[in-house]
Amino acid sequence: MNPNFRLASIALSTLSALALCACGGGSSSSSAAADNSAVSVTVPVPATVSVGDPLTFTGKAASNAGAISKLYWQIETLTLGADSVTGVSNADCKTVTTDSSGTNCVLSLTPPAKLSSDVTYKLSFFAVDAKGNQSNSFTTLKVLQSASITNNPSVKVGADATVTSGDKVSLSCTGSGGTPASSGNAYAYQWVVSDAAGLTLSLTNPATAAASFVAPLVTQSTIIKLQCRVTDDKQRTGTATQSITINPVVKPTVVPISTSGGNVQPGASASLDGSKSTMYDVNGKEVTGQAMYFLWQYKSGPAGATPLTIYNAGSSVASVVFPAVVTAPTSYTFTLNVSTAPIAADGSSADPVKQRDVAFFVSALPAISVTSYNLVQSVNSGASVQLKAETPSNTNSTVPIYFGWTQISGPAVALAGSGSQIAGFFAPAVTAPTTLQFRVSAGYYPVTVANPGTASADLIVQVLPN
Repeated sequence: MNPNFRLASIALSTLSALALCACGGGSSSSSAAADNSAVSVTVPVPATVSVGDPLTFTGKAASNAGAISKLYWQIETLTLGADSVTGVSNADCKTVTTDSSGTNCVLSLTPPAKLSSDVTYKLSFFAVDAKGNQSNSFTTLKVLQSASITNNPSVKVGADATVTSGDKVSLSCTGSGGTPASSGNAYAYQWVVSDAAGLTLSLTNPATAAASFVAPLVTQSTIIKLQCRVTDDKQRTGTATQSITINPVVKPTVVPISTSGGNVQPGASASLDGSKSTMYDVNGKEVTGQAMYFLWQYKSGPAGATPLTIYNAGSSVASVVFPAVVTAPTSYTFTLNVSTAPIAADGSSADPVKQRDVAFFVSALPAISVTSYNLVQSVNSGASVQLKAETPSNTNSTVPIYFGWTQISGPAVALAGSGSQIAGFFAPAVTAPTTLQFRVSAGYYPVTVANPGTASADLIVQVLPN
């Protein structure tokens, strides 16, 4: 082995008079004293790993002006805040091998054990020959969060994308690993803008795995970055970042704007208002007085629900009526489509169609409670008996409540009004005190065997002999 091999530092003080020349992925410069083109350097192609096993990278150097006298590797962290790699050995190239194609130096390292997101490292390889000629090249190592042993959730986001101003951009994120919740949502999701590049972004549904936004107006190609944060049941968090390139428009375009959405009550009529949508020309100037075309579409609602009817769906301002009976908090989403050309019923148009989703959240009706002011009655044989149900939690509700009466025990009687709030019967003839038990059930839908209601109460009638 050449005795001149030793541990190299980031800067070579003994070679400060020499400049570096470009080779491969690195950079260098030349001087009159050295022919840096004489040295060739090769490194492995960029690598991505998802496990924390030890890794090796072989750098090769050769010179047509003399033997290689000095080699070394330099490791840089390109991801802000990331831990350094561990188990680094032979970065100073004290151990090399030589073959007919040049001198080889094998760098060994291990990815860091604790990762909260994907991280990238730059591995640069430097070579100097006996005449002072030098060159360098680099490769990259991307370590995915799944290589972590911290049991934080691993996060995957959609591929980087290129869009145009005014486009609707869908973001997708999935979590795995960590400690997911055993019931309900396994993870909590949160999308944030990590680099807006000076733009203003408004995210739709940022607290879900699938968020979206409308690409803002730009006058030159601009890259923004959005980060998805996934938190597990132990409040451990993993992150991943998706890059979106936004290009300026190449013809007049529209940007859909809605003043709709928010919280509504069951049975409410709401406006779907896209009248604030704007149009821009190719220079990013707002255009007024030119026609824009609209189409409102139903996108999603409760599982199995019939799509809601949109009235005047082809105009900038449409309307919708929400179901009167909603027993659990429910969300409905509608899509506003806007274009500079007419839009067909299927959403197609001769010009690009821009979209924006609008979400409404419908509150649930109050839970029904049922009772009676005469839970226990005592009557004589042959008497007329009235059974009356009360729903104190729904005294101000305008939504009808349905009732159903059944006899639970005692001599069978003929119940009149068994499907109404008030039922009745004639007390049977008895020779000894006899107890009859009745049950009333109530719900927002007709009470049947298949739909027994959501609340019930039992009433007791004691019949005395005459």
